[in-house]
Amino acid sequence: MSIMNDEKYLNVTYSDEKNPRTTYPQMLGREIVKRTNVSSGDFLDLGCGRGEYLDVFADLGFDVTGFDLTTHMVKGDHKTVVIDLEVDGLPEEHVGRYDIVFTKSVIEHMNNPMELIDSAYKALKPDGVMVSMTPAWEYTYWGPFYCDHTHVTPWTKQSLGEALLMTGFDDIHVEHFFQLPFLWRCPQLRPLVKLFRKLPLPYTPNYDSPLPVSHWLNKFIRFSKELMLFSIARKPDVN
Repeated sequence: MSIMNDEKYLNVTYSDEKNPRTTYPQMLGREIVKRTNVSSGDFLDLGCGRGEYLDVFADLGFDVTGFDLTTHMVKGDHKTVVIDLEVDGLPEEHVGRYDIVFTKSVIEHMNNPMELIDSAYKALKPDGVMVSMTPAWEYTYWGPFYCDHTHVTPWTKQSLGEALLMTGFDDIHVEHFFQLPFLWRCPQLRPLVKLFRKLPLPYTPNYDSPLPVSHWLNKFIRFSKELMLFSIARKPDVN
């Protein structure tokens, strides 16, 4: 994707009208800190988009940096780098610098996603952690994955785990992940959500339907059906 096309993509797909800002990034940021047990340090967002997670991790006390093909939608004075990792590779000044490298909804857009994973590995300090999230092909192949025409590389739990292992990561954990924060607090409710998922309820953007009647209900239906892959992988400490 070119820089010009990336700007158009962000302007349309992540406009405040189509994707209004919510408190979800704040909740996910806290969940990531909890799961990684990394509560401070240097944070890099690969594919930072409009900068929501830069805001979140800055508020959590991290020194944040964002990479993307374009950073025109990032607000505030965060450090950002305009770069195409598939072409340019990781700049030398960012090698071995970060405690957490985060990427959400990015590697499915890349023809050569191993370039991003390799850059994440190089950017981490020894014992640093990469957190990646991408649509789970098992739960999106029937339509939602291709609602976004820029999705080109589907991922499964096995393929993501193997890609991380081939890059050199260890202590790898990959899971199917509900983007429903109440399930992070109350995982015992997952069986009920799995039953709800089987109901043939329409929702946007996968269906052109007047239902559901509320934004909240639409999110609940969508994210009970469209699971993500959530991975945590650690760069070995050679010392």
